Amino acid sequence: MWGFVTVGMLTGRDLMQRQYKIATVLLAGVVGTGVVTPVALASPLPATAGPVASVAINAYPKGRVISRHRLAIRAKPTTRSAILGHLNPGQVVDIKCWALGQKIGNTRRWYRLGISTPEWVSGRYIKIIKGRVTHC
Repeated sequence: MWGFVTVGMLTGRDLMQRQYKIATVLLAGVVGTGVVTPVALASPLPATAGPVASVAINAYPKGRVISRHRLAIRAKPTTRSAILGHLNPGQVVDIKCWALGQKIGNTRRWYRLGISTPEWVSGRYIKIIKGRVTHC
């Protein structure tokens, strides 16, 4: 069982640095296993411990579907490829990267949605609302 152990008297910055290092090790272990479990503390944190650092697990840019109808998710960046599913108008999605494909409207940019399997949507119907999308 993991927890914080106080040896001697730690104050202010030393306490925060030590807690941050331990929390980082705990988080690395949890993320590495792919399993999130509660962590029991040997003793509660003092009220003066300071803010806890937060870590962004999902750092992908976000895009919103701006089409008036359902948007087809394609296997490749072209309308000639298989339809894998659909996105609804207004839906927010994670975007992995962009690549050039078939021209739709005034753009050839297509966004890849899939993490392990490529899933593509035309950039004509996606508005980036958070982050910066990089080239695949």
